[in-house]
Amino acid sequence: MATIAREQAIVHEQESWELPAEKPFIVRAMKPWLRNPAGFIGLIIAVGFIVLGIIGPWIAPYDPRELDAQARFEGISWAHPMGTTALGQDMFSRILYGARLSLIFGIVVMIFGFVPGTALGIASGYFGRWIDHAIQRSGEAWAAFPQLIILLTIIAAVGPGLKSVAVVIAIGGLFGGSRLLRAVSLVEKHKDYVLAARAVGATEWDIVRRYIVPNVMPYVLVGISSVFAVAIIAEATLSFLGLGAQPGTPGWGIDLSEGSNEGITYPMLVIWPGLAISIVVLGFNLLGDTLRDILDPRLRGSMGDKH
Repeated sequence: MATIAREQAIVHEQESWELPAEKPFIVRAMKPWLRNPAGFIGLIIAVGFIVLGIIGPWIAPYDPRELDAQARFEGISWAHPMGTTALGQDMFSRILYGARLSLIFGIVVMIFGFVPGTALGIASGYFGRWIDHAIQRSGEAWAAFPQLIILLTIIAAVGPGLKSVAVVIAIGGLFGGSRLLRAVSLVEKHKDYVLAARAVGATEWDIVRRYIVPNVMPYVLVGISSVFAVAIIAEATLSFLGLGAQPGTPGWGIDLSEGSNEGITYPMLVIWPGLAISIVVLGFNLLGDTLRDILDPRLRGSMGDKH
């Protein structure tokens, strides 16, 4: 009898089962990032850049515009962790303020350029016909003109400064985003789930809102990270050429331009702003690649994750 009881207990244990305990949300959220260390580094850099762009001016030890003739070309010290400029300005404070300038510029380009371009691209790809024709021909007309000539024309009309640069870069992001999302929307609108939704009586706007937009969102998020990288490079480049931020304004591009005059004798004047630009742009590029792999199941594993 004891043997029969044990056999029945074993059979009962084999037949009974329970769902495994669900892991905490933070563990499930961090798992894809830990499998992609490069993307995790990019996430840290991007988050750090955003945080410094927000709180940088409050933690800066000095006024970045304050001149001090007795502190010119000082090296790294406790008082000045990154040294000082040719005018005695604290380089660390200018780097922190420059993060705020680059962050604002990237947000402006994203809000007024890429986000409207995303909406235009979805409408162009899904609705087609005259909507697609009008949007795409406008983008081709814009691309036909040299961007530098357009920028110089706007500067001649309203004067130099970041506002003129933001207008040109935002319009470029507008049409660039529309081309990307148009291609994705063209593919999605022919999927079976769209045909099924249309068959059960869903309106075109409901299909766009409930099906098309969620399925193209991974491309939108990747595009946003790319927009920040491009915006930071564009702002720094044009400020370096004297077309963006004006002398005295704390910004990475203008600091790189002003430091280049003394860069051979005092290399730290160009190393710090150049390093800031390089690290942040690299971080956003790594973040975009990893977001693409995590959010798009068809691309998952392209960075080496085969599990």
